[in-house]
Amino acid sequence: MSAEKSYKETSGFISQFTNTCISVLKVLIQSKFANTLSNETSKTCIVLGNGPSLKTSLTNHKDFFKKHTLFCVNSFSMSDEYVELKPQYYVILDYSFWKSDGKIILDTLEAVKTKTTWPITLLVPQMSAGSKRFEELSKANPNIQLQYFNYTVFKGFPSISHWFFTKNLAMPQSQNVLVAATFLAINSNFKEVYVVGADHTWHENLHLDENNLLSLRHIHFYDDVEKTTYIPFKKGIHSTEIFKVHEIFAAWAKVFYGYIALENYSKYKNCKLYNASEITFVDAFERKKL
Repeated sequence: MSAEKSYKETSGFISQFTNTCISVLKVLIQSKFANTLSNETSKTCIVLGNGPSLKTSLTNHKDFFKKHTLFCVNSFSMSDEYVELKPQYYVILDYSFWKSDGKIILDTLEAVKTKTTWPITLLVPQMSAGSKRFEELSKANPNIQLQYFNYTVFKGFPSISHWFFTKNLAMPQSQNVLVAATFLAINSNFKEVYVVGADHTWHENLHLDENNLLSLRHIHFYDDVEKTTYIPFKKGIHSTEIFKVHEIFAAWAKVFYGYIALENYSKYKNCKLYNASEITFVDAFERKKL
């Protein structure tokens, strides 16, 4: 064995060991051991991303969506399809949904409250419990069943990580809500999970001006594309600092690595993940046409 290979293996083991120890400590401090998920008996579910291509999928394959359990995310309630499809699960991960009073946030939650006339499970991070916002939403509409999950990121040896994942005590890093929603689908005992609307083509909508200020045009399937505009790409809802190009690509790399972690975990759980998005940059799952 060469010295370089030996060094890499040793440093890799030390890194994994350190990450595992830190992650176990995080679970003990942050996670709520009583949090559980539904144990579904249906075989197949669909996780709906809000990428522009979802419109094509819904137009061409509406019957397929109506046959299976649906997970939706973020501002899906703002679309007409929310009432038409009546998803059974709604996943929210972004802390702005319980910390911000921005118009899109309040409009989204108001739509969930007023439009939901069927039973739905609202899945939100345990860390949001202190705000009471989701509890008030659930009380205002008895159709909404509130369920907390532990968003405690676990990094380390896969065998140990997967054990904590199965107990709903930890999760892979979910830089995007679709990673979290897919993980929750796996842990709800579905054996086939289709992901659609996972375009993840954000890089195509970046713009760098002559002053090196980075802007992004957010486009979702329910948006009027002609009315979308470039806005400064800020680091947070209350931040005035704008991303540098290398910073945002580093953040997006975590998104795509999250899907790799999910693919590995799905094999451990004997669950098959399919990427059925019409347009996508997610290469971790087997591609499948609807």
